[in-house]
Amino acid sequence: MKEPKKLLSRAALELVAARFRAMSDASRLQLLQYLFTDERSVQELCELTAMNQANVSKHLSVLAEQGLVQKRRQGLFVYYSIADKSTYEICDIVCGALGRRYGQVMQELSGKP
Repeated sequence: MKEPKKLLSRAALELVAARFRAMSDASRLQLLQYLFTDERSVQELCELTAMNQANVSKHLSVLAEQGLVQKRRQGLFVYYSIADKSTYEICDIVCGALGRRYGQVMQELSGKP
């Protein structure tokens, strides 16, 4: 049997909530998804997502503030990449759980055992 984890303080919980808030926007998740495969410039991300530069920059700023992405300046361009590798794991866990949940719902709706 696992030993119960120590309860987090309110301040620690606020930090955790801020991380989840940063990942709670579909546009930011879309940016992360493109960054999972490679480092990309803001211009590349604009083309891939069909978002304008101001919007992409705003979302990347939120992700960077939470330590999820990092930036690198090269000449006139800024390149972003994943800074915290646990971001991959979090997304895998959530996507897997959703797949199981909705797979079960689809099975129930179709009447198949």
